[in-house]
Amino acid sequence: MNDWQGAIKLEARPRLRRPYLVAGWSGMGAVGLLAVNFLRQELEARLLGEIDAHAFFSPSQVRIADRLLQAPDFPESRFYFWQQAETAHDLLFFVGTEQPSQGYQMAGLILDLAGQFGVERIYTAAAFPTLIHHDQAPGVWGTATHPGLLVEIEAHGVRIMDQGTIGGLNGLLLAAGRERDLEGLCLLGEIPMYATQTINPKASAAVLAVLTQMLDVEISFNKLRLWAEDLTPQMDKLYRLLPDHVKEAIKKAKAEAPEEELVADEAFFDEIERFLQQRWRSNEDEEDEDENPLS
Repeated sequence: MNDWQGAIKLEARPRLRRPYLVAGWSGMGAVGLLAVNFLRQELEARLLGEIDAHAFFSPSQVRIADRLLQAPDFPESRFYFWQQAETAHDLLFFVGTEQPSQGYQMAGLILDLAGQFGVERIYTAAAFPTLIHHDQAPGVWGTATHPGLLVEIEAHGVRIMDQGTIGGLNGLLLAAGRERDLEGLCLLGEIPMYATQTINPKASAAVLAVLTQMLDVEISFNKLRLWAEDLTPQMDKLYRLLPDHVKEAIKKAKAEAPEEELVADEAFFDEIERFLQQRWRSNEDEEDEDENPLS
């Protein structure tokens, strides 16, 4: 058993039928966290328990309210469960609002609990930055721990990743599960590489369209679609900030290869990140000068 076992506090001990674990943490575009949290909310999953945040997080700052220092805020790391007689598998959810500093230890702890409930498979979700434009329908990419799972997700129209990495526990949990010979897969929703810091409900909805089919559950995506529409002006603004040669690359990818990979190399991705950060800092400096009565 994991040395951190005492860090889990359970509120219930249900009997789950051949459960699958669906887990999500924060990441680019909040794609994975939003997808998993939205699904558990729509299914009205019940609270199972939580991981004591003190064991995995160390806050670096505290809030001041009403002129007084407040107790430190800790991220939530909670388990939920969902039971439905009409489905072959009950669901165990894990939702982590932040990535822990000791990710591998947390992965082991989650897998220990999953083993207690007889979890047969793990699903996670994440983002896949590409040269897609934000008005395009995002595709879904995938990877898995076992060859048979690749065949299964490919049958749902998911493109298989040949190589690359998945940051944080959305990938690490699956790798830790593979060490225990536990099946696992990750579904990654395409996001514009110029909007990695902006929440992307459209990509989360694309992931959920596949995930709900695989889990044999039905939910409404209307809230996510409306949210995505509300964010369009913000996405438009980010796109306008891009240098012309980046816009041309995106337009070319959109026009010439709509069915092919729209993946840019890492150097191109880093260039866009640096450019946007410089523009954001420049805009912040201009705003500060406007507000400063001494300048």
